Amino acid sequence: MIEMEIREPLLEVRNLSLSYEEQSIINNISFSINKGEKLLLLGPSGSGKSSLALCLNGLIPNSIEGDRTGSIKYAGKEIQSYKPGQLSSRIGVVFQDPDSQFCMLTVEDEIAFGLENIKLPKEEMIRKIEWSLSLVGLEKYRQAHISTLSGGMKQKLALACVMAMEPELMILDEPTALLDPVATKDFAETIDRLQREMNFSLIVIEHKLDYWVPFIDRTLVFTQSGQLMYDGSLKKGLVHHFDNMKDLGIYLPKVTGFGQQVKENFYPLTMDELMEELNEINLSPPIQTMNVFSSTPLIQMKHVSFSRGEKQILKNIHLSIKKGEWTAIVGPNGAGKSTLTLMLAGLLKEQQGEIFYGNKLFKDLDEKVRLDSIGYVFQNPEHQFIADTVFDEVAFGPRMKKIEDIDSKVANILSDFRLLRLKDHNPFILSQGQKRRLSVATMLVDEREFLILDEPTFGQDEKATNEMMKMIQSRVNFGMTALMVTHDMEIVAEFAHQVIVLVEGEVVFQGTPYELFIENSEIVEKANLENPLLYSIWNTYGIRGEPIAASVIKS
Repeated sequence: MIEMEIREPLLEVRNLSLSYEEQSIINNISFSINKGEKLLLLGPSGSGKSSLALCLNGLIPNSIEGDRTGSIKYAGKEIQSYKPGQLSSRIGVVFQDPDSQFCMLTVEDEIAFGLENIKLPKEEMIRKIEWSLSLVGLEKYRQAHISTLSGGMKQKLALACVMAMEPELMILDEPTALLDPVATKDFAETIDRLQREMNFSLIVIEHKLDYWVPFIDRTLVFTQSGQLMYDGSLKKGLVHHFDNMKDLGIYLPKVTGFGQQVKENFYPLTMDELMEELNEINLSPPIQTMNVFSSTPLIQMKHVSFSRGEKQILKNIHLSIKKGEWTAIVGPNGAGKSTLTLMLAGLLKEQQGEIFYGNKLFKDLDEKVRLDSIGYVFQNPEHQFIADTVFDEVAFGPRMKKIEDIDSKVANILSDFRLLRLKDHNPFILSQGQKRRLSVATMLVDEREFLILDEPTFGQDEKATNEMMKMIQSRVNFGMTALMVTHDMEIVAEFAHQVIVLVEGEVVFQGTPYELFIENSEIVEKANLENPLLYSIWNTYGIRGEPIAASVIKS
């Protein structure tokens, strides 16, 4: 008789529950992961995925308060039995908010910090720093101050810090949320290659699935109440739980959603699977539809430039945004997108050139008029919180303006953003996705004329994203002007009236989504963008010379 080897799991979770301030977050979940195994964690925003990551590396309850019950074993030992710091070199976590894990001033020192803690020799440390920076494309920023990096570049740095430690288990909590499409693809492929070479275990918490699906072994699906609904392959999960997953608002691969539109019970996971089926289907092309706007520009920038120290961020910017128009600003990480929006909000002053708001120079605008007219949603929502409760955070602006029926208006918008049950909670204890929804709600409640949103869908599940975009769209339909920075080209194609593409601080394109994705493929490539799915499919059919029919995408 041949004895079979029984492998002990690298990580084993049994009957784990977690609550904060009497609010249940995780409910009696059990699962395990073996050495070299790759897990994908799916669930709606606020379902406890990020809290689970904090439990797995011991930060809850050792450093972050929380009532935790159940068992978590790593390499056969309860995680409580490890000394402080022991797990950090074995379990690496990249959090949603990269700023929350930095403690040094420069890029090089931040990576070195962890390596010094494990007493790595200097020569080996230098090699690890160079190697990890090369993985994420930050070699040129080794001496840079972290405060000067864009949000996407900070996220890359957080990834580099974890990779330098070469952990046995890597947990990635929305690691590509602030990365441009090409960087997202490159990073997922890099993780796949490194995982095969180094055989570390991997847990990925992600909303953007498409680049992770090809090499993930198992998928765990969480419900809104923090229960484990499914544990198995993604394909089987879709076959048996597709409707439940859609109802929960979970993002699914773009090709899967498209496949369901063209054929019943068809659940493709890759473009190749989808295209095989589409060979027998008459596909319609995207058609440009014209929207009528006011001819009056609300915002104009003329010859605008901006520098930090010796580095020029924006170069001779010319652009125009009309009243009632929804504009998307897109481009690679570090292109100057957030800097541009901060200038349009009056939070940074132009160093050269002129900015007009209506028929007035921005610098001549009355401060009260500017604050009442322009709303700004920061990339990091915590940068704008000032109240002790969710309700008071949303009510702050209307109270300052002495708007009537404040309580009713605040309650309605909290309900729209699925935050009403959290109205008495402190904003800082919300999940990242809930914080983002709160930050948008504070700017929509008092009906500003011009709303600027920097990565508004960061940390959101599909349901929350769609609800948020439709609320903004309804305001635009009634005359509000909207400007958003985003890396999500599907949102750009569906909602934006015009697109501004920024590359290395320069505007290289301003036009409709149709013009960008159909007529300017070289700019799409130059700006590290990717075509929305329907445009990608259509371009493929166009290359094949297939027949064309008619379907509408707004542009």
